[in-house]
Amino acid sequence: MDVLSDDREQSLASALIDSRARWRDFALLAADLVFETDGAGCFTFIGPDEVLGWRADALLGRPAAALLASGDLGPFRARQAVRGARVWLKRADGPPSCFDVTVVPHEEGLRGAARDVTAEERMAEISARALRRATTLGRLLRLGQRQGDPVAALAAILRALPAALPAMGAALLLPEGAGWRLAMEGTAPVPMGRLPPPGEPPSPDGRLLVAGAEGGASLVAWREETQPDFDAEDRDLLEALAMPVAGLHAEALRQRELAQAAHGDALTGLLNRRGFTLALAGRVRPSAGALVFVDLDGLKPLNDILGHEAGDAALRGMAERLRSVAWPGDVVARLGGDEFCVWLDGVGSEAAALDRVLPVGRPGPLPGWPQAGDGALRASLGIALPAAGEDLGSLMMRADAAMYAAKRAKGGERR
Repeated sequence: MDVLSDDREQSLASALIDSRARWRDFALLAADLVFETDGAGCFTFIGPDEVLGWRADALLGRPAAALLASGDLGPFRARQAVRGARVWLKRADGPPSCFDVTVVPHEEGLRGAARDVTAEERMAEISARALRRATTLGRLLRLGQRQGDPVAALAAILRALPAALPAMGAALLLPEGAGWRLAMEGTAPVPMGRLPPPGEPPSPDGRLLVAGAEGGASLVAWREETQPDFDAEDRDLLEALAMPVAGLHAEALRQRELAQAAHGDALTGLLNRRGFTLALAGRVRPSAGALVFVDLDGLKPLNDILGHEAGDAALRGMAERLRSVAWPGDVVARLGGDEFCVWLDGVGSEAAALDRVLPVGRPGPLPGWPQAGDGALRASLGIALPAAGEDLGSLMMRADAAMYAAKRAKGGERR
């Protein structure tokens, strides 16, 4: 009986050992970490042989909470079954890893299994970050689209961007030599002294971000010293926004060039008739100013004798004369051919107007063309002051008539 009893005990012990080994093998096939803890929360069993870079036997007897990367005990303090708890555990050989942990009560402690989901967690974090970036980017771009024109869109985006990052301010810059030129400012002055030169490596200042196309418009955002550094998510957002913002800036420049072409004179750089009319909309009223009609004298002989290059030089020369007598608020235009017009803002009498523009009509040499003679550049002038209820068209007709009267009068420059 004693021999049979010993055999049975040995068989039972062997079966228990084999059962435990099988449980361990199956558990490790289904999980990256299996463990048991006692009532004090210390490991009494842990597998596989190496866990998170630690030797398993070195962890036996140590508190399970010592592996936690944060102070929250999470599933290790559970008193009932917990499934799918996400915890970050310390590694001996690198940054923490994320595990999906399931535990059940076992005697006074816990029995659990865990799966390494670090890659999933990182991907989820990347996806969430991309979603946040896309959401913020979409909101900013939709805000710009609602403004109706690229300049207003840029202004709206620059006003909203600091709140989205968050940041102290944001602006659009253009490279200019070894420095930057402000293209558009948001709500706060740009700290130019903190910016690296264009084309240089990013600034080591973690509270400063510059993003944009090389050699083109760039977005800049900055924080104060009391604020934390920008992170990768902030940088990604600014870089994603930089390209559409640069496109808006390019479109704003294109539209400005088109407007200048539509309202300007290509030869002289002055306004054309249409631009002049638009510039004076609502400004023609009594005592608001004086209108001067200017006719370049002798243009046809210049063209006939010296060629059209000399004639073009005379037109540009007259434009420079007009610019030289213009004050802030005045409007100067070439109406076409040899006719020019000047609005003298705030001038209330013909005498005052004549005093301002008299040098424009005096004979003088044509710059670059000495063969044209000492009096090649000269003009006839006509002045008119707005009457009550008079529109611009009527005022221009009166100034034109005054100019032709001055041209007919020998030695006279005005009527």
